[in-house]
Amino acid sequence: MNLAHFFAALGSLYIFAVSLPLAKTDFLQHRLPNKFVLPAFPITFFGLLAASLLLNQWGQFLAAVIFSLVAFAVGLLANKYGSLGMGDVKLITVTTMALAWGSLIAPLIALVLGFVLAAAVILIQLLRGRTSLGDAIALGPYLLVGFVVTQMLTWSSYLGGFSPNFFL
Repeated sequence: MNLAHFFAALGSLYIFAVSLPLAKTDFLQHRLPNKFVLPAFPITFFGLLAASLLLNQWGQFLAAVIFSLVAFAVGLLANKYGSLGMGDVKLITVTTMALAWGSLIAPLIALVLGFVLAAAVILIQLLRGRTSLGDAIALGPYLLVGFVVTQMLTWSSYLGGFSPNFFL
């Protein structure tokens, strides 16, 4: 890994570092604290900016920023008309930025993984009688699992592993 790829990875590494406290807080309090989520934005943005400067890959940087803005806009709509919390909106936005620099399909894969995992857990809880359809859930931990798994798979492509670009 060269210096440019290190800078590109800074946002993801930060999100990895705060994943456990974020997940724990969301499970216990149904919120994703700004003190953990908001620092991910400048770390990710400036890390990707530095990587783009070093590699002269401005298309990747612009795609990451544009995809994250689209994710934010869709998240705001889901917050207003659905039941997606603003902490989830911010988390989706920053994880989209971190993932989109390396692969344009990776943010979608991460979201699908997170939502499928959440749906599976909720279905099991419904069948066991531990929850009901109107209950709120902590979505953040599932989004984080989707992000971590997708990012690890994306990075493993440098070692000959799976790449989300396979689907493009």
